[in-house]
Amino acid sequence: MLAIQNFFKNLYGGIQDRAKRACRDCAVLMSGFSIFALISLNVHGLGDRGRFWAAEECLSFRREDGESAGENPWQSNALAGGNFALVCKNVLDGDQERLIRESREKLRKIEQTEVCASVETMYSEVRKDPVNRYGEIQVSPEDYEALCRIVQAEAGGEDETGKRLVAEVVLNRVLSDGFASTVYGVVFERVAGRAQFSPTADGRYYTVEVTEGTVEAVEKALHGEDYSQGALFFSARSKADPYDMAWFDRNLKWLFQYGGHEFYALP
Repeated sequence: MLAIQNFFKNLYGGIQDRAKRACRDCAVLMSGFSIFALISLNVHGLGDRGRFWAAEECLSFRREDGESAGENPWQSNALAGGNFALVCKNVLDGDQERLIRESREKLRKIEQTEVCASVETMYSEVRKDPVNRYGEIQVSPEDYEALCRIVQAEAGGEDETGKRLVAEVVLNRVLSDGFASTVYGVVFERVAGRAQFSPTADGRYYTVEVTEGTVEAVEKALHGEDYSQGALFFSARSKADPYDMAWFDRNLKWLFQYGGHEFYALP
């Protein structure tokens, strides 16, 4: 009789131990599945903050559960142990790689933006209309004819740039306080009885035939940028009186030479 009682007692104790172990394993599994669900929700719905929070919960759960159970349940259960820890690690590693990738992408976009802005600035400088210093000059039909004729007479043998430079000298004088205030006045101006432009004195001004190329050069001078560097004087050294050229060299600032003319400004 005593043996039968011991048998049933041992059987009951074994069943009780197995039930406790099964409950503990079930609790571990349920906790593991719950945290898997939390990680899934955070990955798909809660963003970066949620994903890091889920990873921390994985680690804290592993620590607290081991301490309360008096053993390490992660060693006894492969699903709730090694695989689950690997998932936690992958969450952290994946976020680190993603953050690095996003940082590189943001840096690349910033660099592209700076390059585009730089290119746009250079392009705007190139396409910008040249500064027209002569827009404030009022040019009457009489002024226009005088400018075309003096350019033809002084630079008829020059190319378009050479003609344009002579026109700009006339226009620069109109804008300067030391000369007449109109194109016609500048062309026919005299200093100490001497003509400033010799064609008005020797008659060439009246006999030239203004060409289409001269008209185009005058138009570009009137509406374009000043290529003459503000020159107020020009002279053909090979044809000029040596005394006049000596005065130019002594009293004026030499700027440059183009074609058959040398150009000067006040010092």
